Amino acid sequence: MSADKQILSKLEKCADTNDLQGFSSYIDELLMVTDVTNASLLLSAFLLNRHTTSNSKDTAKLLEIILNSNDELAMINFPDNCFFQAAVLKGSMELYECYMEEAIESYLYDKSEDEAYTCYMNLNTIAERYNDLIFDRIPKYIKGKDFKSAVSKYEKDSNLVLIDEDDVAIMEKVIENYNGILGRRDILKDLEARMVN
Repeated sequence: MSADKQILSKLEKCADTNDLQGFSSYIDELLMVTDVTNASLLLSAFLLNRHTTSNSKDTAKLLEIILNSNDELAMINFPDNCFFQAAVLKGSMELYECYMEEAIESYLYDKSEDEAYTCYMNLNTIAERYNDLIFDRIPKYIKGKDFKSAVSKYEKDSNLVLIDEDDVAIMEKVIENYNGILGRRDILKDLEARMVN
């Protein structure tokens, strides 16, 4: 196993056990065995694989640690910066807000209004492109065709429903896709507001 894959495995264990200090130290170690561009790609893929709607705050905390460990990892001047892409792909406002706060706002601190507008416009263009691309590819799930059975009430407790075990995975996909749509909508709204201000 290559050195970067070994370190990613260690990062995974740290994230699983909430060892944030260990997580930070392995990011430093990763930067010793690979360049910033590759580390950024690897770490954004790592976050993409970990992120779900239910753990988005934890994933955003990991992103914060990554960006604070080395500001070059944010790759703000890179046309399609990896962490911004990850936030848009997942439709995660938590990842997006973390990226904006930790990377973009710091970057724009001493920039002119025109430079800030250009930056937000570039991010908005990327977000719109991904939003259109993803929206066209979201699968359609049809009740009765993709779901094996209808949701039914549990006889002993009317507050509970019964769902076929095979349908749970599809329902989780539907929920993730739906939350992604809403998240991307909110990301685009925020970027548009930033361009106006």
